[in-house]
Amino acid sequence: MLERRSALASAAPYASAKLVIAERPGFSLTQLAGPEKSIAAVTGPLPEKVAQAQVNGEHTIFRTGPAQFWLIGPERDETPARLEGHCAVTPLSHSRVRIALSGSPARAVLAKLMPVDFHASVFKPGGVALTGLHHTPVTVHCTREDSFDVYAMRTFALNVWEVVTDAALEFC
Repeated sequence: MLERRSALASAAPYASAKLVIAERPGFSLTQLAGPEKSIAAVTGPLPEKVAQAQVNGEHTIFRTGPAQFWLIGPERDETPARLEGHCAVTPLSHSRVRIALSGSPARAVLAKLMPVDFHASVFKPGGVALTGLHHTPVTVHCTREDSFDVYAMRTFALNVWEVVTDAALEFC
């Protein structure tokens, strides 16, 4: 079997006393589109609004549009197979890289790069933004008060990594 190789294998690690930026591998990502009742019957509750995340056990679900969702789960996840025939199921795991930022400067770093209000009173844990970073589409998820996951397309992952780590240099 082929082994999945990280698109960030050549990236230099980044960690300072205040901020850690690291790849978070080992996940599955599936796009779902279809009747919400059919999807919720398998996944559990869905986010009520676009740009919200819902955590159901080992799964996190983003509402990315009307009747459109991203299902993030463990690397080997059987849930997408259970949804076949109930909605459109598109595997995206191999096309995305997840970059985690954690620490008090994380909001400031991301605010330099994206047209999103990252103030803690606006972009709260559970918030999701479908936006752009350096001319590249990304999805940002606020996982905790000062922790974020950035999902970038694999082909642009190294560029996104470099832009994010460059923006973080002042916090070394």
